[in-house]
Amino acid sequence: MPTPTGLGIEPGTWVSRLTWAILFALPTAVFITAAWLTPNPEGHGTHTQLGLPPCGFLVFTGYPCPGCGLTTAFAYMIRLDVIGAWHANPFGIALFLAVALFIPFAALGFVRGWSVVSALDRVHAEKVAIVLALLSVMSWVTRVALISLA
Repeated sequence: MPTPTGLGIEPGTWVSRLTWAILFALPTAVFITAAWLTPNPEGHGTHTQLGLPPCGFLVFTGYPCPGCGLTTAFAYMIRLDVIGAWHANPFGIALFLAVALFIPFAALGFVRGWSVVSALDRVHAEKVAIVLALLSVMSWVTRVALISLA
């Protein structure tokens, strides 16, 4: 049985280090991309600067999908504009902060050689994911309701 690292986190293998490297690189790339983009003042559509099409759900229904405005919110948050991010998608603030906290965690996991599953279990990542999912749904339902009432 592997020796714990002192935090109740089992040591990992080279696959764990590779996974941590990917889990560090992807959100870091998202933040770099957000810094490169100019937030759309309409609160959504910033992703089209990447050559992506407009949101099909929004185009078809006239209502934003749960992800509408997330790219814009990230572009605002990377600039520390919480008000702009709130107007784009309130859930984007929570997601941005979760991702911002995860980047150093992934770096630490890589440096310490932690088992990914053991480390995520230790910080109760499943509970964080559930809370984020609930916040996403609550934010979306509220946004759609406010648009419907307008």
